[in-house]
Amino acid sequence: MREILIDERDFADPQDFMAWIKEALSFPEYAGNSLAALYDCLGDICEPTSITIRRRNPEPDTWFDRATLCIVRASMENDRIKVRVR
Repeated sequence: MREILIDERDFADPQDFMAWIKEALSFPEYAGNSLAALYDCLGDICEPTSITIRRRNPEPDTWFDRATLCIVRASMENDRIKVRVR
C-alpha cells in the first residue's frame, strides 16, 4: 500500500500543495491545479493508498481545510483511498 503524509506546515500556499501532491501521487502532467482537478485525479487512483493529513491551523475555511475536505470526499467515492485526519 502506498502511504503519504500531508502536513499542513509543509505548504506555504495552494500552489506548493498542488505541485507536491501531483508528484506524490503521480498525477498526469496535464492535471490542473484546482480542487476539481484534485478530486478527479483522486478518483482515478487504482493503487491502494493511505493518506494521513496533519492539520495545524484550527481556523475553518482555509485553503488547506478545503483541500482536506476534497481529499476526504474523494476517498468516500474511491475505496482504494483511506484517509486519516489528525
